[in-house]
Amino acid sequence: MCTARMWPDLTYEQSIPCNRFMLQYVALDDQVEHSSLEEIQQLRIRCVDILKGAQPKEDENALYQHMALIRDEFRALMPDLWVERFIYYFYQSFRYGIELEYPYKIAERPPSLTLFKTIREYSVLMRPYLILGEIESGLVLPEHIFEHVVVQKMISHMTLVVAWQNDIHSLPKEMAKGTEVFNLVFVLQQEYNLSLEDACAQAFGIHNEELAKVLALHAEYREFGEYQEHVDKFVYYAGVGLQGVNSFYLETERYQHGGVGFAWPEISNDVKTI
Repeated sequence: MCTARMWPDLTYEQSIPCNRFMLQYVALDDQVEHSSLEEIQQLRIRCVDILKGAQPKEDENALYQHMALIRDEFRALMPDLWVERFIYYFYQSFRYGIELEYPYKIAERPPSLTLFKTIREYSVLMRPYLILGEIESGLVLPEHIFEHVVVQKMISHMTLVVAWQNDIHSLPKEMAKGTEVFNLVFVLQQEYNLSLEDACAQAFGIHNEELAKVLALHAEYREFGEYQEHVDKFVYYAGVGLQGVNSFYLETERYQHGGVGFAWPEISNDVKTI
């Protein structure tokens, strides 16, 4: 349901690996909830190796088998430039997101607001999703345009828009669970000694400011020459994705109180096989 909402113009063939990755990414995120930092790092290293071409062993976790299938399906659809971009964004999300937030989750205390925003941009796991819009548009930004400071800044702001959406929608679940600290509302409460109501109001304001920055950058900087239409379509399809995931948050059972909608791992020795 989330894939269809985020990328409604995908063909059936294009939607298959996007759906697979959506399910894979959500499962990975949930499964590492009770993993050690070393296990998370091993998971990231092995997934990246497979995305780059390594073959999973027959006795390896099914998550790795699934990753190889996603890799092959994306390579059949997209040029090497896009695939390498996808792999790097996957790597970033784990290395600078999930792994950096780990010590704060273990200590059950949030970092400062400044550091939280820096890590949250990656731990929301949105960066690989944003470039799926290039499949939908059929226009892959060339590297010198994709790496342009304005494009990268818009990607950062769009990623944080989803992070703040996620934190707001998941708040009831995380409050009921009682152990989650990596949420904008909790960080604002700690940073400014705010009530829950005031922290929520400030979180909404931060979300709206983030979105306004994307729109302002896109409207003001129009200096991409022959690639301006490419950039416009990139922003358009990313925007459809942002709206789509927000509508998914409003209807999904994933964020029910206490996390009952999550794909939590079995608390047993099986966790070690990831």
